[in-house]
Amino acid sequence: MSVAPLSPAHSVRQDDNDSRSTWPDLAALDFAAVPDSAAALGPAAPDVPHDLSTVSTRELRILCNQLYRVLDSDYPPFGAQEDYEAVVEALTDRVARAAERTESQKLREKFRDNPVSSRFELFHDGTMVGYVKYDMRAGRIRLLETVVGPAYRQAGLEPVLVRQALLEAHRRRLAPIPYCRHAQTFLAENPQFRALIPVG
Repeated sequence: MSVAPLSPAHSVRQDDNDSRSTWPDLAALDFAAVPDSAAALGPAAPDVPHDLSTVSTRELRILCNQLYRVLDSDYPPFGAQEDYEAVVEALTDRVARAAERTESQKLREKFRDNPVSSRFELFHDGTMVGYVKYDMRAGRIRLLETVVGPAYRQAGLEPVLVRQALLEAHRRRLAPIPYCRHAQTFLAENPQFRALIPVG
């Protein structure tokens, strides 16, 4: 039995059908499922201000968390590590200063006058940590010297002592005279207390 050969036109149409069957159906492809290259790199790095002193502590914590997530991605952007370290350093400094202020506030509650020694004293856990030496005469109180123990010199207690001495003088209706350099520095930095100083 012999088979008749196919005509050339029929052969071309058959080849076209075979080639079309191997092409993917473009209409059926889900291009939305293809991952975006930017999204694949991870979260975008937040904008970190050059001057972190203008940023609140709450915003610093948010920046710290955002930068941590950026660094935890597969491809963190250039400079993210430096930004993260700067934010962590600023946040650590804020926490340390807040702890110092808290300690100063605790110490401030244990301020008392020692008239026998002519000085205002500051105590912490039963130990005197500093004092302001004074001389009182004719309705005036001269603040002569501010002394803080060596173990507490980094706590910034000199302004606490001077402030309490000025308030105590005001409560007793005494005119304070700032002979002590710490008292003079405190008044220069806190002009609202200058009204307590007599003129002339």
